Amino acid sequence: MTAPLIFIEEMKVETIIGVSDWERALPQILVIDLEMALPQLASTTSDLIRDTIDYGIVAERIKAIISSHTFKLLEPLAHLIIETLEKEFKSPWMKLKISKPQILPQVKAVGVIFEKGSRP
Repeated sequence: MTAPLIFIEEMKVETIIGVSDWERALPQILVIDLEMALPQLASTTSDLIRDTIDYGIVAERIKAIISSHTFKLLEPLAHLIIETLEKEFKSPWMKLKISKPQILPQVKAVGVIFEKGSRP
């Protein structure tokens, strides 16, 4: 059996980010998508929160990281998020996507995708 994943989809967080002065003038919305492999299979049978990753806590951790750091680029922000989540939640594999919606004309969103670890 492959390890189950938890996911957070289209989490919206407001922050100051960007290189251009106009981007840094006002907060903008980032959209976060995350998939994390569970570190153990026990969650599939135990029905105990301690045997899984609490996605509510993960979401709060992401918000805390974004609110307590300032970056111009998405890349170092994504790196900090994925490194922190790996240490704190022991996930063997993660995929993080951070999007900046409607930042360019005629473009729905731009952003970065980071993947770390071996997908089980």
